[in-house]
Amino acid sequence: MATISKVQIANMALSHIGAKSTIESFTENSAEAKQVNLWYEYSRLQALEAFNWNFAIKRITMAVHSEAAPTDVWTYRYQYPADCIVAREIVNPAGKLADAVPFDIEIDATGNEKTILTDTQDAKLLYTFDVQAPTLFSAFFVETLSHLLAYHICFSLTGDLKIKAAQLQIDTALISKAPAHNANERMEAAPREASWIRGR
Repeated sequence: MATISKVQIANMALSHIGAKSTIESFTENSAEAKQVNLWYEYSRLQALEAFNWNFAIKRITMAVHSEAAPTDVWTYRYQYPADCIVAREIVNPAGKLADAVPFDIEIDATGNEKTILTDTQDAKLLYTFDVQAPTLFSAFFVETLSHLLAYHICFSLTGDLKIKAAQLQIDTALISKAPAHNANERMEAAPREASWIRGR
């Protein structure tokens, strides 16, 4: 997506709702620009949160939080990554085919920080990060984001609730197809039979 820009995504959204004007920047003095400037970042974050997009995955070894974990429930408390939109998975040290690692999200005692609780030492987290550069977006994500943005700006610019509802319906349908598009750039390991079956 080397040529896509925020302005292009905004103009796609305006096109979806049948707006009469496009924009050249988010800061110009027009009703269209004011609405897309109001809703673009929220829509981007909402679209990222909605699905585990390949282009937005990060893997890190988490830093231990200064506050101890509640030992009656969990062993370790980790810092929530500053650029994390959604914590998706803690990597199981036993490998990809091992069971999912339990974890939970909890605010620390100060009430100011999210933390991640788990029983895994030196835990590695897979998460959706706050990717902002449109050049990293997949074409399918751009389409999804443009319809979600269209949904948010529609009523203020058109007053048409039917178009607004249609945009949400399209966005929901696109999200349901996201796993298939993600699979185009992924090769999963073949599922293994249980050891007692392989040992026959």
